[in-house]
Amino acid sequence: MKKIDRFDEHPNYYLNLCEAAKVLSYVDYRRIESFIDNGYLKAYQMPHTNRKKVRYHDLMNMLTQKPHNSENV
Repeated sequence: MKKIDRFDEHPNYYLNLCEAAKVLSYVDYRRIESFIDNGYLKAYQMPHTNRKKVRYHDLMNMLTQKPHNSENV
């Protein structure tokens, strides 16, 4: 398996909230929901389901950006 040095070299898949939580090593999806609710992460809704999804690159970019208000993170 080839090692990926940069996340932007990885395909920009849609991840469900549980998958996104797993990528960031969270136990469950609630923290991802709070990132969406606080405007740090954009959620997408697919036409065939009501469940939210996030883009992989958006998730990883969120980690590198400085929060607008660090008191609430």
